[in-house]
Amino acid sequence: MIEVTEVSKRFGSTVALDGVSLTASAGAVVGLLGPNGAGKTTLVRILATLLAPDAGTVRIAGHDVVRDARAVRQRIGLAGQSAAVDELLTGRENLLLIARLYGLDRAEARQRTDAVLERFDLTEAARRRVRTYSGGMRRRLDLGATLVGRPSVILLDEPTAGLDPRSRREVWEFVDQLAAGGATVLLTSQYLEELERLAHRVVVIDRGRVIAEGEPDELKRLFGGHAGATLDDVFFALTANDA
Repeated sequence: MIEVTEVSKRFGSTVALDGVSLTASAGAVVGLLGPNGAGKTTLVRILATLLAPDAGTVRIAGHDVVRDARAVRQRIGLAGQSAAVDELLTGRENLLLIARLYGLDRAEARQRTDAVLERFDLTEAARRRVRTYSGGMRRRLDLGATLVGRPSVILLDEPTAGLDPRSRREVWEFVDQLAAGGATVLLTSQYLEELERLAHRVVVIDRGRVIAEGEPDELKRLFGGHAGATLDDVFFALTANDA
């Protein structure tokens, strides 16, 4: 569902991505792990057709993100590091707007909006303006908006940043449900326990290059350094030269 092959991207003299390759199959949660500035968000933006790579190819469900950008956008859902919702609209209006942008007719847009509101426990707050929502509610609405178009690939860029523990756990349950339903999820996170909990495979990226990848237990065995190692240990071992 996701195929990234030798992708590079520069911003002036800064190398953001340097020959990155990775794949993700249907129903898989792939975690992107790396320090700030490693290139994770740049890769997500390329996958979402918001940036074009300088070299290499990226395909989503068989469609090239540059040549077939429109087809790619119809198949992805994106939640960035902050909730992209309009505070002046109600929760329902936000979701209806996204549904219409996906090209759904009014009846189907209303149907999918109601389903998302119920799934994310936002039905009672649906007619309130989003500016009255808590941070956790805004994040749930933002994540719900990624599902209105029923995408087969979900891109989550630090979706739990700034959330309280309860809201973070709700997001974890959401990701589990997505994967169980057959969606492919690419997840970046600064919470290593989050990747250990959710990711079927973790790709470690540093200075724009993939430096390790594998199942969490495999990475802990290879790079953890001791019995009972965690992804924290893997992270610090692999990026020690950045200190």
